[in-house]
Amino acid sequence: MTALRTAFHGMRRAALAGLLLALAACQTPNDRLYTLAVLPGTGAAGVTPATLALGSVALPPLVDRPQIVRRIDANRVEALEFDRWAEPLADGLRATLAGDLAARLPGRSVLPVAGAAPGAGVAVLSVTILKFEAEANGRVVLDAQWALGSGPRRRDTLEVQAANGEPAALVAAMSQAVALLADRVVAAR
Repeated sequence: MTALRTAFHGMRRAALAGLLLALAACQTPNDRLYTLAVLPGTGAAGVTPATLALGSVALPPLVDRPQIVRRIDANRVEALEFDRWAEPLADGLRATLAGDLAARLPGRSVLPVAGAAPGAGVAVLSVTILKFEAEANGRVVLDAQWALGSGPRRRDTLEVQAANGEPAALVAAMSQAVALLADRVVAAR
């Protein structure tokens, strides 16, 4: 009985060790992690509320994944397995857009989340990203519908050309596209 118990414990330890080795093999030490960057703003702001809060920010499922997605042609995309977002893209986009807006609205509060019941004097910005794609040739397209408070729904399609189609250049161009969207929002009257 003791020999059987010892053998069982030995097999259990071996199975556990094998499982740990398998999990370690799944890790990818070559992953490169990226974030969108807040960029300085230019121009005068047309937005007048003392506080601006981001309401909903929706992303298309095609790009809302851990990997950076690059469009190859009209019918194909590739998920860059070793080039990943350091945080969920929706969260990074929200934080970057809030940072870009704050950089363009000095002296005003910009809240990354509106909350359930924003108070008086708070304008809520809702954004629906229809397309946020990086192409293999370096072209980045950000197509967004947005509304500020009860104002009209607007649509902007912004294009930025990256230096090349490599992930670092594409992410930098994506940051520029988000900054351009922030420019459009603060210029709204």
